[in-house]
Amino acid sequence: QVCLAPGSPGVLAEESAMSHAGPQAPSKRQERRTQDVWASNLVDAMNKIAEVSESHQYVAMDMLFPGTVARPMGPFCSYMEYNYQTLKCNVDLTRVLQIGLTLLDSEGRRPKGISTWRFNFAFDTSEDRFSYEALDALRRDCGVDLAKHHSQGIQPHEFGEQLMTTGLVLNENIRWITFGCSSNFSERPPEGAQVRPPWVTFCGVYNFGYLLQLLTSQSLPDKAGDFHESLNLFFPSRCNMAWHAHQLHPHTLTGKDPSDPQHRPLFCSAHHVLEAFFRLPESFRTSLFVEGDPDALFFDLAEPQTDGQGQNGKRRKRSATAPAATHVSSDATRCPAAKTGGG
Repeated sequence: QVCLAPGSPGVLAEESAMSHAGPQAPSKRQERRTQDVWASNLVDAMNKIAEVSESHQYVAMDMLFPGTVARPMGPFCSYMEYNYQTLKCNVDLTRVLQIGLTLLDSEGRRPKGISTWRFNFAFDTSEDRFSYEALDALRRDCGVDLAKHHSQGIQPHEFGEQLMTTGLVLNENIRWITFGCSSNFSERPPEGAQVRPPWVTFCGVYNFGYLLQLLTSQSLPDKAGDFHESLNLFFPSRCNMAWHAHQLHPHTLTGKDPSDPQHRPLFCSAHHVLEAFFRLPESFRTSLFVEGDPDALFFDLAEPQTDGQGQNGKRRKRSATAPAATHVSSDATRCPAAKTGGG
């Protein structure tokens, strides 16, 4: 069961301006290398990505989300299950507004011309669920033009169909760089008024969740293990920079950009994640891409077990007991399929 936030569409008041982990405002140089993609130029952009990805096979993504609109109702046998069900219900109930894809080669060099494509999706505020405060922040701070998204945005199924033709997915040669979680996906989520919303805390997991939904045109799998298997299928080579942040300056990814009016973490930006990756020693980088262990669930998106020497050891499952969720009241006027209420 899910518990939707009150209002139509839903809103969680405590997750306001911080409640979307989108790309930070790019520099002027980055802006010249960035192309906005709408329905009218979707095919051309995907054709270009297919061409570029033959030589530039290191990919990172960032997204603009419409906020958190629901919480799952328990009880749950583990925090892994609770965190995954929070991911699933929000991805299933909402539409992403924008996805940015940035491509570099094995030396960290950008292709000539465009290196980042920002895909802008169809969004209708009269039909789609969103957090009022999150959407206001997107409009105010990120320049999101909701009228243009409504009239010129990309339809999700068309994006998924076109992305399948680029060679970016189902391809072991494409290296996806992400920052999976600032907290372990298997542990109790942080609490308190100043805590980041889950899709900031678990930024990389939410990015892959939305992208998987777009590729399959289906709801996310019911079980976390099945979701992990889908990630292994569509994105077989992944590197989680959250594992390796200790190799970098402490604030390289976890710090906040003072020029960003929303003070979002640096790990929400594809540019910063890729830059951090290529600061790692070359000999170390080449060993980071290992096909996901089907028994590891989210440990490739959370943190590895270590052997006591600071090296990645064999990953093992951990368990926790999560209490039933007791969150916001229900009012599911926009989602007849959602079950509301407690219990």
